Amino acid sequence: MALTNYDYTNDLNKLKEAQKQAAVADLEKTRNQTLSDLNAESQKNAASYNTQRSSANAQNRLSAKNFQEYLATTGRANSGLAAQARLQNSNNLKTSINTLNAGEAAANADINRRTTDANNAYSSGIASANATIESNYIQNLLNERQKQFEREQAILSQQMQERQFNESIRQFNENLALQRQQLQQRFSSGSGGGGSSSGRNSSSKTSSSSRTSNSFSNGSSGSSKASSSVAKKLSKLKWDGRSIGEITTSQGGKASVQLYTYNGNKYYKSTSGTWYKYG
Repeated sequence: MALTNYDYTNDLNKLKEAQKQAAVADLEKTRNQTLSDLNAESQKNAASYNTQRSSANAQNRLSAKNFQEYLATTGRANSGLAAQARLQNSNNLKTSINTLNAGEAAANADINRRTTDANNAYSSGIASANATIESNYIQNLLNERQKQFEREQAILSQQMQERQFNESIRQFNENLALQRQQLQQRFSSGSGGGGSSSGRNSSSKTSSSSRTSNSFSNGSSGSSKASSSVAKKLSKLKWDGRSIGEITTSQGGKASVQLYTYNGNKYYKSTSGTWYKYG
């Protein structure tokens, strides 16, 4: 199984850029709305102060006209009082206009200040958003590196388990082949000795084989029958493919059996299905 090489940095970079673009869009929307409101307020203020100045001029002219008519009806149109009234009226107009101009200037200064605040908030918001996004990017990068390491370790562990399993199968097959070879050698040696004996005919061999088989069915010479509780436990065991024993039957014959270990003792199963303690 090959190790997977997932390039998570490319996806994380795309995520980071998308987050930055989203942050800029939100901040721009807020700033533009604020600037638009301030611009509307500035235009409204300009119109209002222009109206007030026009009204002040009109009111001043009306007052001057009314006072001039009053002096004319009293025969003092060319008196010093008329000149003094014109001067006073002019001063009153200047005072009103100056007051309005000062108010407009203060309103514009406030709008300019809030415009600067909106631009500064936008800039600081961009810097703060970028810092947060970069911090999250680094954390995500570390998390993905850890996940990648864990995936690689899991794959390496699985590969090692597979190699160990294959090695155990190889050793088992090797041991099994060796045991079969040893059994064949034992059987070959036993049949050779029987063939060299003189005076045995085919009927006596058949009889001896029959006695050995029947004796093995009832256990070997000197063996003891396993208790029912032990036999129940033994029935659940699996042969490890290694332990082979050769028992001597009650008739003196030889038989190779599979041995099972339980509580430190060796057991084998007769052809009749009965468990016997070996040795």
